[in-house]
Amino acid sequence: MTPAAPAVIRAENLAFTPAGRTDPLFSGVTLAIRPGERVGIVGPSGSGKTTLGYHLCGAHRLALAGTTAGALAFDDGCGLGGAPPGFAGLVAQNPESQLFCDTIAEEVTLGLRSRGVAPAACEATTTALLARYGLQDRRDDSIAGLSLGRKQLVAILSMLAIVPRVLLLDEPTSYLDAQAADRLFAHLRALCRDEGWVALVIEHDLRRLAGFADRFLAMDGGRLVYDGPPAEFPQRPGLPRRRRPAAPANDGAGPALRLRGVRFAYGRDAPVLDGLDLTLARGEVVALGGGNGAGKTTLLRLIKGLGKPAAGSLELAPGRNPGRDVGLMLQNPDAQIFAHTVAAECGYWPANLGLPPAEIEARVREALAGLGIGHLADRSPFTLSFGEKRRLCLAAVLAGAPPILCLDEPTTGLDDANMAVMAEVVRRQATSGRAVLLATHDPDFAACVATRRVRLEGGRAVEEAKPPGGAP
Repeated sequence: MTPAAPAVIRAENLAFTPAGRTDPLFSGVTLAIRPGERVGIVGPSGSGKTTLGYHLCGAHRLALAGTTAGALAFDDGCGLGGAPPGFAGLVAQNPESQLFCDTIAEEVTLGLRSRGVAPAACEATTTALLARYGLQDRRDDSIAGLSLGRKQLVAILSMLAIVPRVLLLDEPTSYLDAQAADRLFAHLRALCRDEGWVALVIEHDLRRLAGFADRFLAMDGGRLVYDGPPAEFPQRPGLPRRRRPAAPANDGAGPALRLRGVRFAYGRDAPVLDGLDLTLARGEVVALGGGNGAGKTTLLRLIKGLGKPAAGSLELAPGRNPGRDVGLMLQNPDAQIFAHTVAAECGYWPANLGLPPAEIEARVREALAGLGIGHLADRSPFTLSFGEKRRLCLAAVLAGAPPILCLDEPTTGLDDANMAVMAEVVRRQATSGRAVLLATHDPDFAACVATRRVRLEGGRAVEEAKPPGGAP
């Protein structure tokens, strides 16, 4: 029998207590990870997945404020102070927080250049990675003009370029379309098998993760509750297959929103939207699909009034205006929150509407409670987990009671239980007569909530066929 390779990462009774708290976020974690392992880190929101992942890749001293106890070793060297240089790469949940350069090619090669790698070798690595992911013709594209999905992919490529021994990816498929996600996991599988990389992937999509990982680490309540093969992991029930909202009846009042021949381009680039027609009715939930860069986010921002079409028309129902009557939940919650408390964040729009304090308080209480974060009202929004921030951003939109909701990737960062809550909230908004347009890469969520599905292709909206039978 071939002896097992020495552990690359080893933890014994590892614990972490955040600054300002007396109780640990997680404790008692003991494990060993060997070369070539593909490890999925799973568990409900707030269970300590990201914090554990930062420790296992040695980024905890840089990324976290608090006290680490127990033992942590990398290649049998003490890792409590962090990993050795070049040992690990990390892509965080918010890709925009780690992009620094002007163009795609500059970003991918940044880590290599900072290590003093020869220019020819930098160019060869960058060219090969961009070709593998279909970006060879976009190497000089501005990072600022990319969709969030493409920004996420570029952040991942910048870490692949430096060839780390351990790579931590925190929700790496949250903004990627299915083709890009499949390509990434196939590449990582080959690197682990052939080069001995360790891949640590934090992910809520257990179905996709189980097809990649050979081992699950499950956190719950600050404890490591499972360490074993994905096939034996006790799966949670997942998103309930409830009926979608019924297709809205024609009440003769006209659509909530109508777009005709909309064209939009960024600067002198080719148009993102070109001749787009779309109608949204009251009580309707339209799921907007399409690959990364198809224009989903651009369309939602135009509807909110954060840009103007170069051609065509965008019409709301009579008496409506985008600022007051369209609620937009941004794709990246860190780009939306700004207030000093969760309650203040949620109450900002109602206060701007000039509502009396008692009504503002009631709306805030209802919106936060409906999304399961009422107990966080006095917390700073910036201390929340990514999934909690996501729910807060929706609560802040709902508190304004707009008749049109534009939701950009509303399920990213959510575990199964909170995804079910999100689905119920969307259904309830449609039932109350609001029109909902949501952009999503999650086909299960779209199938669960949408009355209609539309895909953006070539700058236009293409109606998708309804699935046979079942929900409308």
